[in-house]
Amino acid sequence: MNDTVFPADEASLVTRALAALRASAGVDGGLLPRQGGTSVLLHIAGRALRYECAVRRKVDRYGLLPDLAQRHAGGPKTLLVSAPLSAEMAGRCRELGLEFIDTAGNAYLSDPGIYIWVTGRKTQEELRPARETATSPAALRMMFAFLAAPALLNASYRDLAAHAGISTGVIGKALDALQARGLIGTGTDGRRRILQPEQFLNEWASGYLGRLKPRLAQYRFASADFDRWSPAQGHSAWGGEVGAAYLTKHLQPRTATIYLDMSDPTLLASMVREYGLREQADGHVEVVEMFWHARSFVEWFPTVPPHLVYADLLGSGDVRHVPVAQQLAGQIVERLQQAAER
Repeated sequence: MNDTVFPADEASLVTRALAALRASAGVDGGLLPRQGGTSVLLHIAGRALRYECAVRRKVDRYGLLPDLAQRHAGGPKTLLVSAPLSAEMAGRCRELGLEFIDTAGNAYLSDPGIYIWVTGRKTQEELRPARETATSPAALRMMFAFLAAPALLNASYRDLAAHAGISTGVIGKALDALQARGLIGTGTDGRRRILQPEQFLNEWASGYLGRLKPRLAQYRFASADFDRWSPAQGHSAWGGEVGAAYLTKHLQPRTATIYLDMSDPTLLASMVREYGLREQADGHVEVVEMFWHARSFVEWFPTVPPHLVYADLLGSGDVRHVPVAQQLAGQIVERLQQAAER
């Protein structure tokens, strides 16, 4: 066996840490073959620094760090390379003079004329719980409310819960998750704002179609007598193609999507009876449960808020909807940017 070949798992971890260091601190580096271990060469400020690597998949004990520092004291320059270190562990490394890089891009590098200190970064894997929290059905209802009325970002939990149709208990955790992902932030005035309107919109639309809508009551009907139906404010509103036609004037509807307050079961029953609706899997009339407080967000009546129409268009798979969806997205993002500047 040729022992100058790096163990695949060790080399993989070091390679990922070098890539993360390049992204976080602009430092280039590469692996060097060495018998019995791994070395790296880092290019910093016009200099090339060679380190022998102490590779650890997990550093979760303070006692490990002094042991590493002592073991390599007086020998070749040593670099701890690991999975992401906590801020506390990173700080302890610095106290001990133990240089390190990790796979999230955190680093402590110190040499005459060189000082690099990066901490607090997380990998995408570590952020996944925040992503999942931010796209839970309850969080998606909350995001819907923020898109409809950005002022709710700074409303009381009770008011937000009432408009979005969620419990106050989920709000704090969902807000933290959105902030951890950089989708919302707090300005110098202490007020929350949407920081990335386009990403916020598209993540909400994707989450709605994939995680929230499948949980909602929804029906497909056929009817020869539905053209005379019209929504009632506080009870129903147009989404989909009809909503897009109202909002943009650039679409000839072939289907009708209606969002209906199903907390009152008589509304759907009377609609079915009065307009002769027949359940049909490919029917042109879609009725979907309103998932917010029916009397909230009525500024766009007779349509639902534009971001819900946008999501409906994305979910249709109809190429006719692409330019209309793009037009709506531009208008929504512009409105959110204006709200953030106020």
